[in-house]
Amino acid sequence: MGISLNMSAAAIFAGAFLLLVAITFAFPVLPPAQLLYESLKIPQPTLSIWGIPVATLLNGITNGFLWGIAAAAVYSLSRHLARRKPLSPMPVARELPVTPPKPMPIDWRADRYPPAITVRKKRDRIEQDIETIEGIGSLRGRMLRNAGIRTVNDLLRAGATRRRRQRLANEFGVSYATMHKWVYRGDLLRVRGIGRQYSELLETAGVATVMDLSTRSPRYLWQTLKVVNREKKLVRRIPPRKTIEIWVHRAKTLEPIVE
Repeated sequence: MGISLNMSAAAIFAGAFLLLVAITFAFPVLPPAQLLYESLKIPQPTLSIWGIPVATLLNGITNGFLWGIAAAAVYSLSRHLARRKPLSPMPVARELPVTPPKPMPIDWRADRYPPAITVRKKRDRIEQDIETIEGIGSLRGRMLRNAGIRTVNDLLRAGATRRRRQRLANEFGVSYATMHKWVYRGDLLRVRGIGRQYSELLETAGVATVMDLSTRSPRYLWQTLKVVNREKKLVRRIPPRKTIEIWVHRAKTLEPIVE
């Protein structure tokens, strides 16, 4: 890439140089050569070569060199900025609330967050089965389903606040720390590209929620994940730094659910 960029800049320089030499022959006073020689008080030669005044030839070469350098510099800068252009924001899926099929045995839907069950041809990430969350097996999943919490989205709405998580922990006979871990892992699953194992890896690295992920430096988070996985052996391979950058960017586009 570096060699290609240099060759392209050189071609731009050469083209601009020849063009400006030709234009200067037609317009000998074209800046900045004439102004440069006058400001430096450099005398203009009066000789001619093959009928071309040497002064005009020097002005053309000077203009071609200066404008060629400027054109090559602008080209190189534009290529550099294009490579650093940030990713376009990912569109946020809009949920279509409908009436739940069955009443809930517990009143977790009565507080701050309304129910959000969506109907799609392709399931949204937060509409995945509750067992998708690392740590919720078939037994706990069956208990949650019997209480009406069937998807990741249901659990996020049910455990959006600390008070609700404590209520759920009491309802299902688990510790608050366990319920807290389930909800936070489910929140990370909202980011496309983060699966159940990566959500556990991020949690171990100190990334709790989507909002937490959105504030992290991709570079330092990638380094932290390497250190954590080297010690804990949670996943087979760490995602590349570019993937971490995409995760952080997508997290910035999501609305907060969990407090």
